[in-house]
Amino acid sequence: METPWWPRVWRPYSFASAPRPDGLLTFHVRAVRAGWVSRALVHRAEPGDVLRLGAPAGTTTVDHTTHTALLCLGGGTGMAPVRALVEDVAEHGDRRRVDVFCGARSERDLYDLDAMLRLQRTYPWLAVHPVVAAGPTRGRTGEIPEAVRETGPWNERDAYLAGPPGMIRSGVRALRDAGLPQERIHHDPVEEPVLPGQG
Repeated sequence: METPWWPRVWRPYSFASAPRPDGLLTFHVRAVRAGWVSRALVHRAEPGDVLRLGAPAGTTTVDHTTHTALLCLGGGTGMAPVRALVEDVAEHGDRRRVDVFCGARSERDLYDLDAMLRLQRTYPWLAVHPVVAAGPTRGRTGEIPEAVRETGPWNERDAYLAGPPGMIRSGVRALRDAGLPQERIHHDPVEEPVLPGQG
């Protein structure tokens, strides 16, 4: 009996688009300097290559049975799944309030900011808040958790976080400190930081 082939290495990636009727899936992958999986996907993958997908994990799906306002925190390419959530809300015709905090080291590093600002101009229920660690910006200077603590209140929101593990952990702490119950905080599983050569 032939043994099925299974990948020796799995990497978690979040959807970068809302669910589509044709089933097309979109992912955004940033090549990590020492990461052989991300570099292979970005620099070597070609049409016709086979990628095996595992079952989805985490809780980053919008509950369309409610009209609860949303709070989204995204860092780096974590903005891709945040944008997918915004598109999903729009496709369902929701008019619930959605606040998005997008963070990076500098404004130049803000991932897909122009696309998010275009969505903000299209949907009056959407507010985009850029947050950069340093330098000139169209938004706030600092870190996302501090920006969340200084604004709000958020205790009546459903929160969604995507990005580096450290940002997710500190974001969850900030939201809990702001009075948001754990069951209303959603994110993909938080992986340990990727070691050199493993990204």
